[in-house]
Amino acid sequence: MAFPTSARDLLWSVAGRSGLAPLAGSLIHSPASLRILMYHDVPGPLIPIFESHLKWLARRFEFLTPRDLLLEPKAGKRPKALLTFDDGCIDNYELVAPLLESYSLRGLFFVCPGFAELSREACFALMERSSVLLEEKTRDSRWQRMSRQQIIDLDRRGHGVGSHTMTHTPLTKIDQPEMLREIRDSAATLESWLGRPCPFFAWTYSWNGVTRESLAAALQCHTYCFSPCSGVNHWPQPRRLFWRTGVDVSKPVSHLQTQVSGIVDYLYRTQRLELSTLWDSVTASPPGELQRPSGFGGPL
Repeated sequence: MAFPTSARDLLWSVAGRSGLAPLAGSLIHSPASLRILMYHDVPGPLIPIFESHLKWLARRFEFLTPRDLLLEPKAGKRPKALLTFDDGCIDNYELVAPLLESYSLRGLFFVCPGFAELSREACFALMERSSVLLEEKTRDSRWQRMSRQQIIDLDRRGHGVGSHTMTHTPLTKIDQPEMLREIRDSAATLESWLGRPCPFFAWTYSWNGVTRESLAAALQCHTYCFSPCSGVNHWPQPRRLFWRTGVDVSKPVSHLQTQVSGIVDYLYRTQRLELSTLWDSVTASPPGELQRPSGFGGPL
């Protein structure tokens, strides 16, 4: 059953304010869990709300950095959390990254390098094609994307940079040659900018915005794949397909408390099963068909 947005927001807020959502969240998170949060743009007026999210999360989780995923995982005494940001919006560079650093935190920013040197108007024009493919009637035109130098600077400051395809095209709506270009060109571009392979990939749009072929192509270029599908990840032995919980940065902490309480995870249980089945079919490919990027080990 689909609730109207206003009714859902009211239920989310009530669950958070009543204490039920925080209690449920404390029961499903443990030192063996990793919650990955998925933000997008964070405009200036919403920074105070975002900072309230950080403060609440810090009281309940131990934050990981993207580089922690590339090191030997270590267990701890608290549940883990990782902050991710999609689309490479310039406010992520100008506002979000400095705020994270003021708390000694680092985020993982999924960028589309095809937008890096374009004006806001040119970015919007390029996104119009995705709108047509998805049969969307409107698209928010406020986004200005990070430049190449800003992406490189984030990496140098200890943040993670991941691929979000070359131009944010819906992979299930284009033919295979273009799909391969979107994934491979983005990976190659980021490698040339950062000076090393990019281990992180997040596909665009919805949980089912990936196919077996595009997932296989992503795994040929990257070590980890991040889905827009809510769930709790295992730690310190995570698999290479990560679940992420989308967060609405315009909503207060009570809303966030419900989003990480397990309710949203329950709603996505069937989707996680479908994606796990797809993942298993790709990673079970015969040797040689799926090659792991050099420099990274561990089980798929």
